[in-house]
Amino acid sequence: MPLMTEVTIELLKQILVENCMLKIDPASISEESPLFGPDGIGLDSLDALQITIAVEKHFGVIIGDPATARDALQSLSVLRDWIIRRRALGDSLQS
Repeated sequence: MPLMTEVTIELLKQILVENCMLKIDPASISEESPLFGPDGIGLDSLDALQITIAVEKHFGVIIGDPATARDALQSLSVLRDWIIRRRALGDSLQS
């Protein structure tokens, strides 16, 4: 069932709102806004863990290690594209 969920920026933003302690207005987060780091939207390592769990639940793909998380969680657009690529490769909870 998670594999049928369409990956949209709005859904990813909703996941941020539901799972993270955002310090800014979610409306100000663009798809290119960095999620972490000095120029980011203020997320921390606990938020990264929450996002990782939510991505597995909603989309059925696993962010399995810190290096993968750094690659996937750069911005909402990077995360969307990463999820789409993982699904295309069949890299899901079902495999």
